[in-house]
Amino acid sequence: MMDKTYQQKKDALARSLEDLSAPFGKQMAVRAAGTDGFYFSLNASQSMLSASLIKLPILLCACEQASRNPGLFQNQVQFTDLEIVGGSGVLQILSGRTWSVRDLLALMINVSDNTATNLLIDYLGSDVIQNWIRKNGFTGTVLGRKLMDEAAESAGRRNRISAADACAMVERVMTMEGPFSDDVRRWFLHQQFRGKLPALFDELPCPVDVYNKTGEMEEVDHDAACFVCGEHRLTIAVLSEGVEDRQKVLAAIQTIGRKTADYLLSL
Repeated sequence: MMDKTYQQKKDALARSLEDLSAPFGKQMAVRAAGTDGFYFSLNASQSMLSASLIKLPILLCACEQASRNPGLFQNQVQFTDLEIVGGSGVLQILSGRTWSVRDLLALMINVSDNTATNLLIDYLGSDVIQNWIRKNGFTGTVLGRKLMDEAAESAGRRNRISAADACAMVERVMTMEGPFSDDVRRWFLHQQFRGKLPALFDELPCPVDVYNKTGEMEEVDHDAACFVCGEHRLTIAVLSEGVEDRQKVLAAIQTIGRKTADYLLSL
């Protein structure tokens, strides 16, 4: 009887994800996988403009290099005012022009700092990052340019990612080992952009922890997250592209997050 009830809960969550995402057609993609065996996929292999989700493979590439070279995170990166770009982040308003690789990675994830991201692309090497993406089988992901590079964008170079890839990358963050892994996970847990998957319960007393990374640009809204409640973990990526009514897509993503949390709370 317990197994039957458990399956009913899985089926109910899958129906909710279908009902919330299917009306957007090819403009929304979802991949979800839980340690309890829950699985849902809709348009998950479809590659979309990545916005800030491109920061996930940059982070993972750096972590893999640091596993071979433990001193990497302490290495210092210097830059000038000419390398500062706009958009999200804080380096554009701070005075420091020398930061460790570790701190640049933290800023890239926790406040989605675009300047930190570009410095890391230069430090690691765009070809190295793209080779890491290819080597790890992330076929829906492409690092085509640095962030806020209008000339590259005008030339048709795009950063792309799929829901399947984003979901798998977040899962790697949650399961990776090493002296820096707990720090990295804290960057996601204390992520400053919480208005999507965790939005409807983030400020409420709730035992569900959400480790997430968002991405957004014009008619693009993404969130990739790992929900943790007790011994259960569910990783989910929701990507949207080309939806003119942003409030409609945000409401869907937020409700998906609430349904996911409710599911874990019911187990």
